Amino acid sequence: MAAQKVSLEKVTASMTLPLPPGVKLQVKKDQKVKEGQVIAQRKASSQTKSYHLSKLIGVSPKKAIKCLEKKLGQEIKQGDLVAQKKGLFGKSERFVAPLDGILDSLTEDGILRIRKEIPAEEIKAPFAGRVSAVSSGSVSLSFAALEIKGSWGGGKKTTGYLMIIEGEDYDLFSLDSTCQEQIIVLKGKLPKGLWYKAISLKAVGFVAGGLTEKPLQKEIEEGDDSLPVVILGEDDKISQEIWGELKKSNGRMALIDGQQKRLLIPS
Repeated sequence: MAAQKVSLEKVTASMTLPLPPGVKLQVKKDQKVKEGQVIAQRKASSQTKSYHLSKLIGVSPKKAIKCLEKKLGQEIKQGDLVAQKKGLFGKSERFVAPLDGILDSLTEDGILRIRKEIPAEEIKAPFAGRVSAVSSGSVSLSFAALEIKGSWGGGKKTTGYLMIIEGEDYDLFSLDSTCQEQIIVLKGKLPKGLWYKAISLKAVGFVAGGLTEKPLQKEIEEGDDSLPVVILGEDDKISQEIWGELKKSNGRMALIDGQQKRLLIPS
């Protein structure tokens, strides 16, 4: 990998947070927010949908209960066989679950009710900043940050806590379960095996001095949802200046953007 200049600059950055359906905004445009502040939330609720089971499988309402393959009150998944009427020559009329939920009840009229539980959810600001835009489907935050622009990058954009791995000799034992939700930071080159292990341990990204293998670069670039990697090294090693800034930010929340080959550390 050809060495390119790595830059370090203080910037005003922005990030857009998608909002799931049903959440209620707790902030307004231009409002200042703290790290971890709730910006949108949804209370726990349930929805019940009804299906005329007796008509769907062609039985009388009184016989519908005998055709159930699942018990009332049982949790079901979309695609599960819920009820069927067995016919001659192996033919049958079937009703499969159109959604995840719980078999709530079956009325005397043959109406089957499926209840879907909607859990409570909170969307929190990953960084302190200002609400720059709001809509029904997203909230955008602007924040001051230290931007470290790399020589190469690939993969998606996400947030995580910076986790410094000391030394320059890495193997599969360099990572354990503590790297979940972490952006792993290596001063030297990232081995392919370590990248795979990080995925299995649910790390969210890598910052490194370089890559040990060319095929790994291609795999990251071609993946639809690849674990993001940003290379901050020149000649496959992160400089002392950049490494010092990274070590000062160890444990802090940051944003890694593989496509823009940069790391943003809120200031």
